Amino acid sequence: MNYTIDIAELFDSPADHVEPLLNGADFVRTVWQDRALGERILDSFGADSAQCSFTRLSLLEDAEVRLSCQGAYTVESASAGGWLLLPVYPGPPAYWLPASPMLRRLDKSGHILAKATADICGLNVASEGLGISLKGRAGQLLDLVIWRLPTGAENWVDSLRQFSALEVQRYFLWSSHTTYARPADLYHHLVHGHVYENHEVWPKYWRVCSELDAYALYVTLSGLLRATGKRLYDLLRIQVVFSVIARQAADGGWYHGEWSNDMESHYRLHAGGMHLLAAYFEESHDPVVGSALKKAAAFAASRTDRLNCGMWYLHDSLEENTETLKKYPFRYAVSRALGKSPSNLLVLNTHLDTNIAMERYRQVTGDAQHDALIASANATTKSILELRPAEWLYRPLFRAIGLTFLPVEKAKALSLPLRVIKRIAWKYLVPKLPQIKARFPRLVMPGGFIERDLVQFSFSVRYQPVNLMDLIRTRHLFNEAALDDLLEESFTFTQQSGIKDRWKELKGKEDDSLGFWAEALYHLCLVKSDARYLAWLAEAIMDLEDNGLGLSPSLLGANAEAITPAMQRPCPSPANSRLRLVNLGRGDLIELLVVNPSNQTITLEWEAPPANPMVWRGPVAALPQNSERGLEVPPRGWLLGVGADSGTCQS
Repeated sequence: MNYTIDIAELFDSPADHVEPLLNGADFVRTVWQDRALGERILDSFGADSAQCSFTRLSLLEDAEVRLSCQGAYTVESASAGGWLLLPVYPGPPAYWLPASPMLRRLDKSGHILAKATADICGLNVASEGLGISLKGRAGQLLDLVIWRLPTGAENWVDSLRQFSALEVQRYFLWSSHTTYARPADLYHHLVHGHVYENHEVWPKYWRVCSELDAYALYVTLSGLLRATGKRLYDLLRIQVVFSVIARQAADGGWYHGEWSNDMESHYRLHAGGMHLLAAYFEESHDPVVGSALKKAAAFAASRTDRLNCGMWYLHDSLEENTETLKKYPFRYAVSRALGKSPSNLLVLNTHLDTNIAMERYRQVTGDAQHDALIASANATTKSILELRPAEWLYRPLFRAIGLTFLPVEKAKALSLPLRVIKRIAWKYLVPKLPQIKARFPRLVMPGGFIERDLVQFSFSVRYQPVNLMDLIRTRHLFNEAALDDLLEESFTFTQQSGIKDRWKELKGKEDDSLGFWAEALYHLCLVKSDARYLAWLAEAIMDLEDNGLGLSPSLLGANAEAITPAMQRPCPSPANSRLRLVNLGRGDLIELLVVNPSNQTITLEWEAPPANPMVWRGPVAALPQNSERGLEVPPRGWLLGVGADSGTCQS
């Protein structure tokens, strides 16, 4: 069977009786079934006349699919990724194909089971038009995504051709732990109108949808929008927002099915959706977004457990009762410690993040109906973190377990008795931890290590920076100065214990912890003005670059939770793409951390300079400006610049 698809026809409006699926203030999405072209999604953006078309053909038999573009066009590889189809003569629209046509296989729940680039079996370039032929096999889905740019779209074409240093560096994504480096990379995630993780997820090894990756993409795109002013980034982030809303269930939740065939909901991902909607609603006040956010908050508020000390948010829908927990992929110790339900594994980071999302909902909407829940959950957080039972047991226990955190070379250098203790800890003590914690409930361990949960048999050092990220965000959002001693101890432990080097050596496995560590340090530097923390953050950025992970999204300075949109400042762009910037500016304060991860001295010059004159200092003292050579950033070094007219950062 053969199909012929005229690209121009993909942007024809559907029949009048087809109602838009979503109709926001600056966005309309229409979805319909086309007898010839399968399922079609058309995203239209406000007054720009820009549109994005998703087309999905379900191939019932082996087929050849021919794409055609009528008229005189040239084909150009785009710096943004993908290809530009540009009209030779004025009048016709230009097109951007950000992704190759893809063949996918999905299950009934929408998990991506397999994917491959469609094979090209024919190409025709002539004065009357372009044609490309693709092969597809029976049982596959052929996915196309194409943008139509407005007529006379020179600015749009330039925005896809010309990029600053900030726009071509990598950014770490919080859910899939992969990187974004150019606009086309969005479509590794945005597949036929839904946002997926860009990797196969254990234990089923299928690709699932993730609102947390959507949020990471949104924060990255917002930072690039602030830095460049390109409308392109605004449209891409709007498309992400409404693609998340399009997948929201009637009960307000998002469901993922990461661990089972029953499409369980993972509440950390759900909270990511809430953060994204809150950030966009704070800027746009779009009622469609506000309605979706209200439903999401009601869903999160209903997924709780009451402890003796107050309310606790669950980690996922499998925790709702002991029957559903039987489908959990990890073993766990049965426990009613602290008055919790037996099915509640007491996962700290999801509890913290969900309460932050609920407070953000209250902040941006003014809706106070969940205030009692938020206050109770915050009080529970403090009560749980203050638990210090059985110090006599936990202190020697974690001295031994701490040896397992060391990188290989440091572990090899241990004395024989310590190597024996390390092996005993790894082989015998760590497996007993869930029963010990169930008997003596505690998450904060002597020295500063923070456990992810109470009773799950899955001890991992990967969640230390996630816990710190969520704790410093809690400290910031709720102004909880009572957390300061814990944060000081735990951040210092993480910096000095050797655990960071352990993450680094597990490149491609557990080094994603480095991304969350940098994120945690960024939030810490917003709360506390301390040169130590700046030095730690600079070192964390070098580690990220060494391991190819890219900067955490918030470091561009456009995370609305950390800095309200009205207070965000654009991040300058260095002329040398090897330099990395952390934008700590907000309001009247202009503050930039410039890091040189390379082994060569780099002169600090600008593509897009800071808006104000800057006063610079290194790790030790203020630096004079060398008028002949310019300011130099030493190898593996950093500089801090503060706007000459800025205020001072308050702790």
